[in-house]
Amino acid sequence: MGFADRRKRLMSSLKRPLLLWSGGPISRNYPHNLFPYRADSTFMYFFERPEPNSAALFDPATGKVTLYLPERTLDDAVWHGELATFEAERARHDVDAVRPVERLEDALKALKLDTLAVSDARTTRRARALTGADLDFDDPLKVGPLEVLESIASMRLRKDSAELAQMRETARITLAAHVEAMKDSAPGVHEQELAGIVDGIFSTVGCVPAYGTILSVRGEILHARGHDNVLQAGDIVLLDAGCEAPSGYCSDVTRCWPVGGPFTAEGGDVYDTVLQANLDAIAAVKPGVRYRDVHRIACRTVADGLAQMGLLKGSPDALVESGAHAVFFPHGVGHPIGLDVHDLEAFGDHVLYPGGRTRSTQFGTRYLRMDLDLAEGMTFTIEPGVYFVPQIIRSAALRAQFADQVNWSLAEKFLGLNGGRGFGGIRIEDDVLCTASGAEVLTVAIPKARAEVEALPLLAS
Repeated sequence: MGFADRRKRLMSSLKRPLLLWSGGPISRNYPHNLFPYRADSTFMYFFERPEPNSAALFDPATGKVTLYLPERTLDDAVWHGELATFEAERARHDVDAVRPVERLEDALKALKLDTLAVSDARTTRRARALTGADLDFDDPLKVGPLEVLESIASMRLRKDSAELAQMRETARITLAAHVEAMKDSAPGVHEQELAGIVDGIFSTVGCVPAYGTILSVRGEILHARGHDNVLQAGDIVLLDAGCEAPSGYCSDVTRCWPVGGPFTAEGGDVYDTVLQANLDAIAAVKPGVRYRDVHRIACRTVADGLAQMGLLKGSPDALVESGAHAVFFPHGVGHPIGLDVHDLEAFGDHVLYPGGRTRSTQFGTRYLRMDLDLAEGMTFTIEPGVYFVPQIIRSAALRAQFADQVNWSLAEKFLGLNGGRGFGGIRIEDDVLCTASGAEVLTVAIPKARAEVEALPLLAS
């Protein structure tokens, strides 16, 4: 489905005019020092390589799409080079008209419009002033009208062949970054060196990190941002990194590997448990399966593995039912992925938890980011993990709640493994496409078999 076809499909669902915004650059520390521009994802879904500070009007009464772009000035030519004319942009985007965005308020002031908030606060203020809508990008209930969000989400959730081609390409680039980081891991190497290798590989092919690269021997910190540690023998490196193409489509992959040799006995057992949970969850994917059930399958495998290690006590089903497994697996099994690494998350739970479904109140499970019935064309991550988080293991409330189901003394020993550094955590994450008959793992080429991830770092020794 091309961009024009997407716009036609959206137009057919609208009850009144809709104004979309690309958003503009955001200042880093003073007005003219800007972060790299990244357009709003919904705008990118309907327009290829959109300009900063542009807007688009979808008018269902006429069936026409008008694109509003910044006027071309001599100042632009001096600082940024000559921009394509409005007529050239009208032809490129195949829209009905292109007009100056500077005159948008005068042109649309008589219309009753729907609109959406974007991450650029200045643009959202402009949208709020133009429409009178109570817009807030950081509040899912105020991003825009629910019926519009649902229409857009129904389109974006199921990827077409062109979108999947972009995601397969980002997976190929992410493969190169992960393998190079594995090969360069050795005692004495700084985390920052490896993170630089990953981000540099993305940059050399014109891509950017889809999110802040997580590379740490502190794998129990789910969104660790620093890269301050020096690798030691016995550490386990966790790399959670994916690239974003200029089209906006991205990947999101986590791999773990040992430093200076194979996994320890405990590390190998944990790794095997997480890998099996990853494989079992992927095997459950097919149209009609509820994503919450995929999560539960991963939880059960984790509970079974940890019970065999002696960390949990009881049957896997009973451990998952009570939530005891979440002491070591305290998050959801994944999330949608596409134009955003957490695709459509800005639209809120009323899109990702449809039909009256609500989040669990159970510790860990409440972080499950969607509860959709899977359908052909959906893309999402599968990312189970096992972590030894000091604050969780030392929690008096959790110790009381799961006194008979968690071997707390054994869990404490994991906090002091590897020369006092502690075990940390292991996560294995893949990007998965729901097909007509099951699942295609878009990131299947990135090593995750235990023998592979143990062998690659040895090349650096």
